[in-house]
Amino acid sequence: MAEKIRSNLLSEENLESLRSLVPGDTVDLQIAMPAAPKRVKTDYVGMLIDESLLFHIPTSAKWITIRDALTVGNEIVVRSVLEGDTGQVIAFKVKVLKLLSKPSGLLITSFPKRIESIGLRAVKRAQLGISVTLETEVYPDDENVTGVIIDLSEKGCKIALQAKPNWPVMLDEAEVKLNYSLDGREVALTAKVKNHKLDSDVVYYGLAFTCEEKLIKTLLSRHTLLT
Repeated sequence: MAEKIRSNLLSEENLESLRSLVPGDTVDLQIAMPAAPKRVKTDYVGMLIDESLLFHIPTSAKWITIRDALTVGNEIVVRSVLEGDTGQVIAFKVKVLKLLSKPSGLLITSFPKRIESIGLRAVKRAQLGISVTLETEVYPDDENVTGVIIDLSEKGCKIALQAKPNWPVMLDEAEVKLNYSLDGREVALTAKVKNHKLDSDVVYYGLAFTCEEKLIKTLLSRHTLLT
């Protein structure tokens, strides 16, 4: 049996989190740009431990601005939701090493030196996703029900909550209010549950927004996702 390759840069636990990324998984890249960081979705391709990571960067016209920002040395924050047994949102920083356009659009970055995570199955505080509190009829008024937005668009979002006995599962079409903090003030968004998935002790909800468009745009201005 081949010896398991270890990392000189990451702990065994962090390396295992990184190994949980499977080629083809969707990741979120936050790219440093002059005006404001831009966040885009793309596919993870693979890695060479302690050397580099690879991501797919399309060559289509709408990606031109993004490709122009992927200069050697520019910093990127990578985020990914690890569902299944891990139940984590992981995030790490890398730098651009090279951008290829042939035979396919391919971004080569440095290997991360540190990985941070939000444990969806435990109470860990880290601002990697968008932390929210939820209000809906099925939750007790005295409960502080918290979750993390792990995907976001103009129409809706995906949130993850730790499953608890006193937090009933919200059914489809249930109305919910999401509260989050923006620059020190509280902002509330209303939505309806469109689907839900129970994965061990984490519940994932797909929500459709029902609030004013300007409230959603405020959130998107800080967390833009190109698909």
